[in-house]
Amino acid sequence: MSESYIQQLFAERIGGVNYGKSTAIYKFEKIKRAKAAAKKAKPEVALIDLGVGEPDEMAFPQVVKALQNEAAKPENRGYADNGGPDFRHSAARYMKNLFNVTVDAETEVL
Repeated sequence: MSESYIQQLFAERIGGVNYGKSTAIYKFEKIKRAKAAAKKAKPEVALIDLGVGEPDEMAFPQVVKALQNEAAKPENRGYADNGGPDFRHSAARYMKNLFNVTVDAETEVL
């Protein structure tokens, strides 16, 4: 049976003509299954779910307070994708150790 016209139009970045046909388990389903297995294996241990999705309960007041405190700190105001100082300095050391190249962690590592 030939593919439908619409099926042939899906972009390659999302699977092209095979879009929607995979039987692979997607990451969110894997996470859901792993969470269920962990709860079953150790029901006495409280599981802190940091997964994606909408929270269904209020956060504990101490968690909200900790988030407020951390959000108020100037050092937590940069873009995460720029890398923090520890990462930038580690990257500069890595470049020096592996390639013997000196890189300025503050101006050349993003």
